[in-house]
Amino acid sequence: MERYFIVQEESAYGKDLNKYIKIAKLQKQFINEFFNENNIEAHKYEISGNGSVNKPFNEDDKNEITLRIIPTENDMNNFNNILCKADEHGLCQFKKRSKLSKDFARQCIDNKIPINLHLPRVSDYFESLSYGLYGCGYEQFKYNNKLYLKVESRYLKENDTPKGFVDIKASEFYLAKEEQKNK
Repeated sequence: MERYFIVQEESAYGKDLNKYIKIAKLQKQFINEFFNENNIEAHKYEISGNGSVNKPFNEDDKNEITLRIIPTENDMNNFNNILCKADEHGLCQFKKRSKLSKDFARQCIDNKIPINLHLPRVSDYFESLSYGLYGCGYEQFKYNNKLYLKVESRYLKENDTPKGFVDIKASEFYLAKEEQKNK
């Protein structure tokens, strides 16, 4: 079944999505500042670690924080001795014992930077799809300050509408999508 919605910001999903967007911006701003301070040119990176999701790590988790980059030629020249070999995605991890890696982890803790970012799962907000038993496909976009959402699942029930989700017709969804594309 396919269903279409406008998601209100005050809904649980709207709040969780806005929280995710806020912490993702915070993380990106921190990364940009750290890269500038340390003359790292890479535009693609990954930070990760064994710890909380969408929350800052605590002092005990500091050693779990990992920074990987797809290095530019200058990055390779400047950091060759502290970069590990590239993985299958071209990401090179900074060696954990390097001063740069330790400084990065320290600043993440001190600045309360969330490490592991994950978007909220749309299926968690629908009773008929919750508890991780049934997934769903979805598409969303923002247009004219409204969040449009299409949800697809054979398990989705017609009367399962989370609080703050407003049912709309498929035609309204696709019209807004077309207008956004042409804007």
